[in-house]
Amino acid sequence: MNPAPMTPEATRPSAGQARRPSTLPKRVAAPSGSLYRMIWRWHFYAGILVAPTLLVVTITGALYIFRSEIENLAHADLRFVAPAGERAGAQAQVDAAVEAFPGRPPASIELPADPGRSSVVRLGEGRGALAVHVDPFRARPLGAIDPDRPGWTEAFFTTVLKIHRELLAGWPGRLVVELTVGWTILLLATGLYLWWPRRGGGPAGVWWARFRAKPYTVLRDLHTVLGFYLLAPVAVIAVSGLFYCLVWGEAFHRATRGRPEASGGGTPSTSAAVRGDPDPTPMPALSLDRIEALARARYPDRNLFITLPEPGSRTFSLSAGNDYDNSYGPFVSARFELDRRDGRMVSHSTLAEDERYWWHGWAYPLHVGSVLGPTTKVIWLVACLVLAAMPVTGLWMWWIRRPAGRAGFPRRPDRPVPRGLVAAIAALSLLLPVVGASILLILTGEAIVGVVRRALARQSPAPA
Repeated sequence: MNPAPMTPEATRPSAGQARRPSTLPKRVAAPSGSLYRMIWRWHFYAGILVAPTLLVVTITGALYIFRSEIENLAHADLRFVAPAGERAGAQAQVDAAVEAFPGRPPASIELPADPGRSSVVRLGEGRGALAVHVDPFRARPLGAIDPDRPGWTEAFFTTVLKIHRELLAGWPGRLVVELTVGWTILLLATGLYLWWPRRGGGPAGVWWARFRAKPYTVLRDLHTVLGFYLLAPVAVIAVSGLFYCLVWGEAFHRATRGRPEASGGGTPSTSAAVRGDPDPTPMPALSLDRIEALARARYPDRNLFITLPEPGSRTFSLSAGNDYDNSYGPFVSARFELDRRDGRMVSHSTLAEDERYWWHGWAYPLHVGSVLGPTTKVIWLVACLVLAAMPVTGLWMWWIRRPAGRAGFPRRPDRPVPRGLVAAIAALSLLLPVVGASILLILTGEAIVGVVRRALARQSPAPA
């Protein structure tokens, strides 16, 4: 959102246009050189800086919001089952998948908590693993999705996500996206200041658009009013997006990464199961079904993901979490290891459930709008579309109102920048280091241009 301010240029009639009295209430523009002018200038240039990338990122984000619902429709025959009686054990489901698609070793199994969803057995290793959907009540394979030959939904959303995160340009693209996210937050802050009602103005153009006014005024009011009413979801989308940025996200996760907790009489660093030392008192290994039962007893309402151990391994690696895309509230997940011999908890770690790091579980649902289900997803979709329109309407308004033969860029105010604003910019630069680096480059460039202009002015001959 980058709502445009009401400036003197925005209310001045163009050449040849007669002044007409109007009964519409007007907002009072701030005088030239004021703090208002300074913030408007930053708002204007920030909008120009992020406009192309912001348009791409918001459109791809809007497309991605309903990925889960679209894929559920496209693969309903694989993802949904009719519950009937007791569920088959995990081992029977793995065996059914291996029998239906021989030649690939089983790597893991995902067991949903929802009885209407299918289990997923992955055959093979890494990103090339075949995802076999199995009816958990009948231990019958329903079909498989091969990542080497994905369907149109997988290929489409994979491409959309790569564009959204990195603009198909790797880590340089991620830096550009992070720069866009940071400057968008700056746009929101400056836009709110410019929108804020001032004495002498009326509610029209502030709380609702004046649809009976001139086309330019209608455009400006829609830019401002819609931007304000969708400020909250847009701000949530932008701030939560920082968690997935290259510099900010990595720094944040390094600073707040939780430490594993040990339970069951051992520690991750000293347990023989983790070191792989020979067991002095051999015991029969527990079956996969028994491991599933132990994990389900601890987390009865979560999806279980069990990584099948390699031969000779003494532990099962598991995770338990809620549905990533369709759960209300935060995403929660725990990772733990169970000893194959007696089911003892060898290690246990969680981040989003730790009271010190509870916000981690909210990042993804807040970013994609799944926090309150379809309702917030619809709101987030509208917010993305409005955010995509903001730089377009902002540039459109500048193009309409620019003076003939001139660029019409806002001039630098004569008044020095207030110390409070300098402190705010410095704090923002520390919180958003990529934005801070770009501000430093901008100020350095302005200083160099100023030095060059003064040097050229001294060298130019005096008028006769």
